[in-house]
Amino acid sequence: MKKYTNLFDQICSMDNLICAFEKAKKGKTKRRYIKRFKKNLNQNLIKLRNELLDQTYKPCPLKSFILRDPKTRKISKSAFRDRVVHHAICNFIEPLFDKTFIYDCCANRIGKGTHKALERFDLFSRKVSRNNTKACYVLKADIRHYFEEVNHDVLMNIISKKVSDERVIWLISKILENGFKDKGMPLGNLTSQFFANVYLNELDQFVKHKLRAKYYIRYVDDFVFLHESKEQLEVWKKEINEFLQQNLKIELHKNKSQVIKLSKGIKFLGFRVFSSHRLLRKSNMNKFEREFNHLKILFDEGLITREKVLESLEGWLAYCSHANTYKYKKHLIRLFNKNFPFGYHDRIRNKKKCWNFLKKLDESNLQFSVQKTLFQFKKGLSINEIALNRNVKESTIWAHLSNLIEHKQISVWDVLPNEKVTKILKKIYSKNDCLKVIKKRLKDDTVTYDEITCVMASIKSKRKYKVS
Repeated sequence: MKKYTNLFDQICSMDNLICAFEKAKKGKTKRRYIKRFKKNLNQNLIKLRNELLDQTYKPCPLKSFILRDPKTRKISKSAFRDRVVHHAICNFIEPLFDKTFIYDCCANRIGKGTHKALERFDLFSRKVSRNNTKACYVLKADIRHYFEEVNHDVLMNIISKKVSDERVIWLISKILENGFKDKGMPLGNLTSQFFANVYLNELDQFVKHKLRAKYYIRYVDDFVFLHESKEQLEVWKKEINEFLQQNLKIELHKNKSQVIKLSKGIKFLGFRVFSSHRLLRKSNMNKFEREFNHLKILFDEGLITREKVLESLEGWLAYCSHANTYKYKKHLIRLFNKNFPFGYHDRIRNKKKCWNFLKKLDESNLQFSVQKTLFQFKKGLSINEIALNRNVKESTIWAHLSNLIEHKQISVWDVLPNEKVTKILKKIYSKNDCLKVIKKRLKDDTVTYDEITCVMASIKSKRKYKVS
């Protein structure tokens, strides 16, 4: 195995520290501690560099808090200057080790992630089950208290096989020993995520070269094996547990490491995965419903805007889209339009009228791309400005506006000048008139097809929601 020397000087270079700072502040530029650090950026980075070169660097104590998501976890947060050091280390160390990782190690790697892992699971399940024609079994395994049990000596031995620079080893041990003695790593640190992959790469190599398991996927300490034989998976489970205990000083979680038939559904990375489809886990759905109800209370009290609620809901819907949730997403859109009507605090005073309005509205047909257009239009932006902001064609924005008019979210009189609407209305003789015929009757080149579509949408809305 090739060993790398003289890495420490490269890690401590000003160019690398500046790059590390940019990565560490990404997505958090408005935080006070980043603004303070940035105010005297050069001085702070020079001071940090001198401490590293003199080997007087000492990490600040970790700040810990409890997160229930839904499992109770203790998250430890490093000071910002320490996070810069973490990024500086990973900039050079990570590429060296990433080459040795197996393809199906999916956590904390560029081009990988939960959805890639789920795609691989689907591929493997089809192969093992011969396109769902044969029984398929899954060994779903989890390591007991993984981050709390990582042995520092074992980890340092693994790293030293690849890195021979003693100063780099000193720096890594300083980070590991911050708040932990002999074993354990803080959840929440960039280095912890990277070291977690380095540590369990030993397991990956054992599985691939000793057990020769073909269909194996690992995401941090969660891993799955797929095989047509239940007995083979039970044998592998024992061998893996022995390997972990002897070589890595950790062990499988007895209750969470089981061999399950794929047709019963496997809980993996937030989803229930079957051979032919994928569902959301009930616990995740319940958690979102609690958050959704909390947002409704805040909205009713006027503490948050509809747009803020939309951002939260859109993120959840993006997550849902990776499962078979068409009806569930439609239901959520309906609930959103029902509980968060546009301009609720300004226009709707009578509850009975509000409910009648909501009943008339065909809520589930309004997609969220259309809602974004609505928000920007209500802010007073022109169609051209909305198209530029959203990086879409103007014709797409016109289609959104016609959709909104049809569902009575906005009025055609707000979109087009009164003269134009009146002019177009006079040339529409029937609801079955096509755009080309209406355009011919108008004999006006300034009127576009998009404008005619909006007026037609207004007519459709009156017929659609006409009270009998």
